[in-house]
Amino acid sequence: MRRIYFDNAATTSLDPDVLEAMMPYLTEKFGNPSSIYSYGRETKMAIETARKTVARILNCNPGEIFFTSGGTESSNTAINAAVRDLGCKHIITSPIEHHATLHTVEQMEHCGLAKLSILRLTKDGHLDNADAC
Repeated sequence: MRRIYFDNAATTSLDPDVLEAMMPYLTEKFGNPSSIYSYGRETKMAIETARKTVARILNCNPGEIFFTSGGTESSNTAINAAVRDLGCKHIITSPIEHHATLHTVEQMEHCGLAKLSILRLTKDGHLDNADAC
């Protein structure tokens, strides 16, 4: 029987080119990039090269590129930056948002950092635009 995987939003297989590019850092060049020894400096240089490559592709500054460990950390970083650094005072979401995001915005509201609006859904799962008014 052929298996079909439908949870790529949670995790997915590595592209063979990505695996090949990462193998040195998974087997030989695994130093802590925050350290001062040679393994760490080598790893930090690779991260900074990747940051510059991504910035060039996105036509932005390398300082605007942040690498995170996954979706939860990425969402939380963006939400916290919006509220604490950009002055966002009102967050609008839906009840079917991932719990990692919902818990974060609920905590923002609980701490008095932002107002939270959770829009209702229609019977077919779309946002109820009438609820937004």
